[in-house]
Formats: sequence, C-alpha cells, structure tokens
Amino acid sequence: MRPLPGHASTADTSRFPLTYCIALPTIIPAEQWEKDYARYQRLLPPEIKKTQLGLDFMAPNGVDTWWCANSASPYAQLDTATRIADAQRLVGEWHGVANRLITHIDSFSIADQKFYRSVAAKDTPGPFTVRFTGSQLELKPASLRRNRNHRNYVLLNQRYLLLYGMAKSSGNVSLVGLDPAGRLVFHTSTVVERKVRGQFLTYQTVTRQLICERTP
Repeated sequence: MRPLPGHASTADTSRFPLTYCIALPTIIPAEQWEKDYARYQRLLPPEIKKTQLGLDFMAPNGVDTWWCANSASPYAQLDTATRIADAQRLVGEWHGVANRLITHIDSFSIADQKFYRSVAAKDTPGPFTVRFTGSQLELKPASLRRNRNHRNYVLLNQRYLLLYGMAKSSGNVSLVGLDPAGRLVFHTSTVVERKVRGQFLTYQTVTRQLICERTP
C-alpha cells in the first residue's frame, strides 16, 4: 500500500469547506504530527475512555489494522474553539443545513520519512432535525444513528456528547461544538490505522459531520 496524495472533494463545499471546524496535525516536520495529536488526550474524561473499544487484527497480506467505530480520539479532531461552556445551549430544536461523510487520510512513508494527506467528502441529501431536552436527544430521521433515535445524553468537558441507554459505558460518543455563528456541529467518527513494519503507517478518520442551525 502506497501513501495517498491529496485530492479534491466530491461534495459541494461552497458553503462549508472541508476544513470547517476541523483541526488536523501538522505534517511538516513529521515528528510534529504525534505532538499535535497527543494534545487532545488530556481532554478525555474517564466516562469517555470507558467507551473506547477497538479491534486489532493482522491481514494475510501482512497489514496490521486497528479499527474503532466509536472514536473519541480521531486524528481529524473537532476544533476546540467550538467548545460548549453551558450544556443548556443545546436545548431546543435544530434543523440540518449540511450532512456529509468526510474521509481524512494521513499516510507516513518510512522510506522517505514524509507524510501524505488526502481528503474527500460525500454529501447526504435530505432534511433532518435534532431536538434536545434537558436529558434526551432525538434525531429525525432515525437513520442518522444506527441505534434508537431517542437517547439519553450528557455533555462532558464541553465537547464530548455521550449518548447512552441503560449504561454509559456502552454508549456512543460524538464530538459537538458551536461555531462562531452559533451553528451546532456534530462529528461522529470511525478510525482505522494500518501499518506494515518498516514500510508505512496510515491513519484514516471517517467522520459523519452534521451542521445545524437553531429552529426559530
């Protein structure tokens, strides 16, 4: 597997560019990547860490893969400038203005000691709404989540939205924030890391990004 060069998005980004509310590690110099990524680990509360279960496996072609479908630590992070100081600001109804799947890939070549970065996005058409009460979240249509559309929630460290049923430890994590215009931003991410010793490392974050405006 070879490092991937940058390429353009397949989504309409005329209103919201692919860099919208997303922070990525610096790739030059290469050692800065790990330093930038490590900054976010101190923000993870214990309740969120308990939900982080990944799968590690070795493919027949020698590629070692680690996969986490409920990642609170994607390398393509929600910008910390969007943090929500008061959870009460979530309460109410929000209507969607963007729903897209964004795939970020950073690949590090051992041979030339360089990172290669790519990004692509795919828009999902159709209306949706998000409604918060003091303790529950409702998404319509329910297909926006794999689980039930009515979920208990708690906002932790001003950016981690934990959705849960009977137990928080089995809940799902999204990163949420408010942009300077007051829009609500959801990031729900799957992380895949692949490596072949002595050849390459590849970091992939697939993020469902929902952008909402408050319903009058």
